[in-house]
Amino acid sequence: MSDYSLQNSIRLCQQFTRSSKSNFVSAFSLLPSAKREAMEILYAYTRFTDDLVDRPDVDPQNGTIIPANTRRKLQKLNQWIAALEATLGSLNGTEPIIDKAEHENAFQELEQQFPGCTGLKLLPALKMIVNRFNIPREPLFHLIDGVESDIEPREFKTFDDCADYCHQVATSVGFASLAIWGTTEPLFSNPVVRAAKACGVAFQWTNILRDLAEDYRNNRLYLPQNELQRFGLTANQFGSLLNRKSWNDQKKTFKNLSTYDQYAFQEMVRRMEGFEEKWNKLLQVQFERCEIYYTNAAPLYQLISRDSRRVYGLMWSRYYNLFRKIQNKPLRIVQGRVQLTMFQKLRLLLFWKFLPGKQIKK
Repeated sequence: MSDYSLQNSIRLCQQFTRSSKSNFVSAFSLLPSAKREAMEILYAYTRFTDDLVDRPDVDPQNGTIIPANTRRKLQKLNQWIAALEATLGSLNGTEPIIDKAEHENAFQELEQQFPGCTGLKLLPALKMIVNRFNIPREPLFHLIDGVESDIEPREFKTFDDCADYCHQVATSVGFASLAIWGTTEPLFSNPVVRAAKACGVAFQWTNILRDLAEDYRNNRLYLPQNELQRFGLTANQFGSLLNRKSWNDQKKTFKNLSTYDQYAFQEMVRRMEGFEEKWNKLLQVQFERCEIYYTNAAPLYQLISRDSRRVYGLMWSRYYNLFRKIQNKPLRIVQGRVQLTMFQKLRLLLFWKFLPGKQIKK
């Protein structure tokens, strides 16, 4: 019989979170122990939810990868939503089936109802922190909505559409985190909501800029279509810009050909350089916009309970430094995944651990 005890659920969440090697995990160390434990549980929930779509299934019999398909991904998400509703209650007012976090028999019944739903053992711990910290249910379900929207390749017509996506996958987690950290104003008061939404867009937009090349290879392009059109770029042309290595290989091939066509070569170079100029103008718009969101997100620091401010300060600083690294050399995006160095991460961690300021400064 599976172990659905609260203690085992907490342990599994902690193992899941710490094995992820996420930058967030080290930031949690700046929190008091009860809040640190809650953040590890929340992160396990968000990571598992995201992995339902992004990670391939593995056949338990032979360890081979099962090809992904839309129907299977939707089935897994729908199971996860139903299990979450049984644990926490639904957004339309339906009461949870499981009334206590440690109600092991009820979770074992869920296992029979949803065979193959591997995240069920995370739910007792999630229910515990939802009750303890009064985490609103809406953000937890909104995250699933955002993950579901990634199943099929999608296009965003305007930046407002992009911002809505950012709120689903990032701001939602932010509100759940703020419930754990505590705020000096009510959680959904105007100052908190305004700064939290700015933070969600700033962080997620940085992720989008960093992962443009990788996402494009997975048939995802999160940049607004109307802005691509404004600068005369199509999705295919955008792919050519990202595939800089292929361009360089083409130039070498041209020069090595015995029947070297100088005019064709010059036309290719002119076309690619024209794309690069448009790419730089497009990115400049994204950078200017993202900078504003970081500025508007900084005041959230002072709206967080004093014992939890440092974790937000560290997260904000890491993301902003990553953003600045991309901004200072945009071609890094097409050369590989942009990351902070271990020294940069350690320096920021030590600063926020020992020298936190009264406010966030750029």
